[in-house]
Amino acid sequence: MALPRSQLALLALLAAGCATGTPRPAATPLPPPARDSRTGTRDPGAGPAIAPARPAPSPAPTPPSAAPRLQARRVPADAAVRRAVEAARGLVGQRDIVVDGVRYGDDCAALVRAAFEEAGRPIPGAVSDVHTLHDLARREGALRRGKPRAGDLVFLADRPGGPAEHVGLVEQVSEAGTATVLHRTARGVSRLRVNVGQPWKARAEDGRILNDVLVVGGGRIPVGRLVVAFASLL
Repeated sequence: MALPRSQLALLALLAAGCATGTPRPAATPLPPPARDSRTGTRDPGAGPAIAPARPAPSPAPTPPSAAPRLQARRVPADAAVRRAVEAARGLVGQRDIVVDGVRYGDDCAALVRAAFEEAGRPIPGAVSDVHTLHDLARREGALRRGKPRAGDLVFLADRPGGPAEHVGLVEQVSEAGTATVLHRTARGVSRLRVNVGQPWKARAEDGRILNDVLVVGGGRIPVGRLVVAFASLL
C-alpha cells in the first residue's frame, strides 16, 4: 500500500541533522617518487657511510582507562530518563539545541548532549558526535540490537548494514515494540517511529505504523532496517 507523502522522511535530513559544518583538512600531498636505489655503489674515495637516521618512535596508544567515560549518576536512573525525555521533547520543532540559555549545537548529537545534561548524566566534552557517542556506548558495554526502552540512544545508519551515522533518543515504546524516537534533523527536532522486531514492515495488519519510511538510493526503506544499535546510558 502506498504511503502518503506526509509519512516519508528524507534521509538527507538525517544526514544534514548530524553534519557538524567543520571543514575537513586538505589531504597531505604525497611525496615525489623515490629515485632508483643502487645499494653498494659508493663513489671511490668517499668517506665512511653514514647510518640512516632512526625513525622516531610511534606514539604510545591511549590506554583504555584514559578514554572518556560517563560520570557517576547524580540521580536515580528512572528520574534521569524522565528528565532526558522531557528535555528532548521540549525541543521538538527547534533547529538550535538551546536549554536554559546554554547552546549545545545544531546536530543530532547536540540533542543527546543537552538531554543528558538535563538528566544529571553529562556526556564528556570529548564525546561530540555520533561516532564518539557510539564508541562511548561500546566502552560502557551498553550497546544492544533490540528491546528499546525510554531514554535509550538509538544509532542509525545511512544504508542497511552501514555504520552509525545518526543518533536519537527513545521517547517511548508501544506495546507492539514500536519506539518513538526524538532526533534532530535539518528541519529541527522531530519524531521517528522505529520497530526492530518487524524491520521490513512499514505498517501492521491493522494499519498501525511500525516504521517510518526513508528514501535511500531512490528506494523506500523502513527505518527498522537502518538501526545499528540501542544503548542504555542513563
